Amino acid sequence: MCIAQDIDLSQKKILGVQAADTLKTDTAKVVEVAALDIAQNRGLFIVTPDKKMQMRILGSVRYLVVFDQMNLTSKDAFNTYEIPTGDLSVAIPNYYNGLDQTRLGFEVTRRSDNGDIFIRLETDFAGANGFRIRHAYGQYKNFLLGQTWSLFSHVNAASAMVDFAGPTGSVVTRNPQIRYSKSNIFAGHDLSLGMEYIIPNLEIPDSIGANTFQLIPALSARLDKVYLWGSFQLSGILPTVSGRDREGNLVLKPGWGVSSSVVINSWQKGKWYFQGVMGREITRYFNDLGSNGLDILISPEGDVLAPLAYGYYATYEHYWKENLYSNFTYGLVHIEKYAFTEENTFLEGYTLRCNTFWDIAEGARVGAEAIWGKRIDKSNINGGALRGNLLFYYDF
Repeated sequence: MCIAQDIDLSQKKILGVQAADTLKTDTAKVVEVAALDIAQNRGLFIVTPDKKMQMRILGSVRYLVVFDQMNLTSKDAFNTYEIPTGDLSVAIPNYYNGLDQTRLGFEVTRRSDNGDIFIRLETDFAGANGFRIRHAYGQYKNFLLGQTWSLFSHVNAASAMVDFAGPTGSVVTRNPQIRYSKSNIFAGHDLSLGMEYIIPNLEIPDSIGANTFQLIPALSARLDKVYLWGSFQLSGILPTVSGRDREGNLVLKPGWGVSSSVVINSWQKGKWYFQGVMGREITRYFNDLGSNGLDILISPEGDVLAPLAYGYYATYEHYWKENLYSNFTYGLVHIEKYAFTEENTFLEGYTLRCNTFWDIAEGARVGAEAIWGKRIDKSNINGGALRGNLLFYYDF
């Protein structure tokens, strides 16, 4: 093995970004780049003597500092669902440091006579026990198998934020999946189709005597195009909750979801980001609603209901200098309630965010964020919370 000294870099346009392909100009390599992902030109590139295989070793050390006005459970991600309301809304200022966002990854490209084989593995330390797989997939020609961004997520339609989960109202999720993609199917539009494995976000009361599982994979699709003025994406997903009732009968509850986003280049190096999401059985995709058992509700009569959830956000980003920029975001998420729903259950949450990033040197950056959020319950009782974040990191 030898370390590449002069690597032949060719540029390929993928979702509005430039990805470096080292071995072959027509490689099938596709990497969807989120705002704070490690840049494609960073890392240690190792190439075999026969030039048929390349490994890229990449990593990032990230140190997070959080100042909280309320003692919210999640520190990496601001979650309006966690904001206490009414008499429980009592300020408890606190301070937190963490290295959970630190990342380590490997990418391998192998040349073959019929096209490149690309493998990506990336981890961080934000899992329940510290270690978590972010991406683990392989790609050959138009097919991708493994875990990466869901087709329902639009990662390139979100500006950089210190907060780990992005704007309130956005959907940013990675799922195990089988995906087929085809470029330029008509008028420059790219199409991707997928079958995704998801764990439904629901809780079944013990009194119901039922169990749940996934019988049918979630079917997803995304259509996108890059324009001179920006980019546009439209996605759909069809999740299905499966289970057996107390008599052992199979129960299937289909859901649906639609998401759309647009990025618009503006004046004086400014940029606008917009996204809207709506559907049933999609609460797991929202940071504020995930893991709270809201995909399915059981009425007192035993009816299985899938409440409508929707969210949206808008961001304006502005570059003050080449290495200094800020963005300002408003985001909202809402979930449908019924007559039998308890009065203190979550109805709506929204946030105002301001982020500023300074590129100190190549690969080194500092980010500062201020977040104010509000939770509103079904009874219209509400509560607010304020958080300040600092993020220091170096990508190598």
